[in-house]
Amino acid sequence: MMQIFRVFIPASTLVLLFFDAVVIVCSFFLAILLLLGQTPEDYLLNTFGLLSLALVTASILVGVYFQNLYSEVRSQSRLLLAQQLLMVDGVAFLLQALVSAAFPDLYMSLSVMLLGSLTATIIMFAGRLVFSAYILPQVAHERLLLVGDSPLLVDISNYLENHSQLGIQVAGHIHRLDQEDQEADADPVSISGARLEKLFDSYKSKRIVVGMSDGLKPSLASELLDLRFLGYSIQEASSVYAKICNREGLSDIGPSQLLYSKEYEPGTRALFFQAMASWIIALACLLVMLPLMLLIAILVRLGGPVLDRQRRSGRHGIPFTMYSFRVGTKQSNGQKSLVDWLLIRTGFYGLPQLFNVLCGHMSIVGPKPHRPEFTRELSQLIPFYPHRFKVRPGMTGWSQIETLRHPALPDIMVELEYDLYYIKFLSGTMDIFIIVQAIKNILLWGGRQP
Repeated sequence: MMQIFRVFIPASTLVLLFFDAVVIVCSFFLAILLLLGQTPEDYLLNTFGLLSLALVTASILVGVYFQNLYSEVRSQSRLLLAQQLLMVDGVAFLLQALVSAAFPDLYMSLSVMLLGSLTATIIMFAGRLVFSAYILPQVAHERLLLVGDSPLLVDISNYLENHSQLGIQVAGHIHRLDQEDQEADADPVSISGARLEKLFDSYKSKRIVVGMSDGLKPSLASELLDLRFLGYSIQEASSVYAKICNREGLSDIGPSQLLYSKEYEPGTRALFFQAMASWIIALACLLVMLPLMLLIAILVRLGGPVLDRQRRSGRHGIPFTMYSFRVGTKQSNGQKSLVDWLLIRTGFYGLPQLFNVLCGHMSIVGPKPHRPEFTRELSQLIPFYPHRFKVRPGMTGWSQIETLRHPALPDIMVELEYDLYYIKFLSGTMDIFIIVQAIKNILLWGGRQP
């Protein structure tokens, strides 16, 4: 796995991205060679030809990304896969037509587009089927041995079982080292320092993930340190959990980490540049979207008040009024009106929050804003919950897009784990990644009412 934009990306995703890029470029090279009567080198020596090919390649790759074919690399249905790739081609044709109309020099002939995209689609379709059936089951070359009774180890095991594309397998789980069985149904055995290496070696793994709910005893720490000198990789459960799940594990975070450590303390410089970037983006969006917002306001006003004002907790827990277009009007048959459905489907109900960003109450990216009474209750129940007030709440955020992708995880603890991960790795590059993901989510699934 590699960390890109402060987010860990599976190697399988990067392999597929590289494969698709090579296939697309080679397919259009073949189409140019067969249909235009010139070599690809001659075509690329033309600046406009090179740029046109780059735009087509980028549009197809972006289309594949928006179809979730990089996050869901395992093919579940051949028919669905074919439909998704054909939809990508349709969008690429539409974009090429728009680009050609605006910039005639970047025109790519219809015959080249047809042959190139058809060839690329067939190869990408076959490649994904082969990858899912033969390569993906064998790609899990990294084996982790879980040691300890931390709940995070169980979460790690379950997550890896459901995400084989990560290329990581669980070699085994030893719950205790003082008196523990190698398997869940085996007789307890006494583990001494001399037998520790032999026990680990029996699992055929030199990557050890340690998580102890009552802390690591000095004697065990010394033995594990000796193993590290022998070439074993010893990792903490919380760091592995954050790496594979892209969220922090609350069960292994102690008060001392938040009290003395700065890893969950956003830097002043990062917060300043985030505030400036959010203000500029909000102003630009308002200038562009103002006619649309006026039209929405008129349509909403036909059924009642335009704005919905809600109290939310901002940075440092200071309450503020969050604005959004009012939705929820019911027709006589109990269904939502067309305007309300469109606002929720597109996420445009949240456009007035741009004014909150200009006022400094919110950011474009940040934790989800909650009601003050809700945050007070959670702050009493969850010791680490107030830490999310270190940053401004956002119109979108890491927890929002991830819980939208995984609707089976609505738990407030899971949301807080994503928020702490975002605060830990807060940066401009991660904000850009989240904004792109949010746009993709709106196009694929639509907005979601706050």
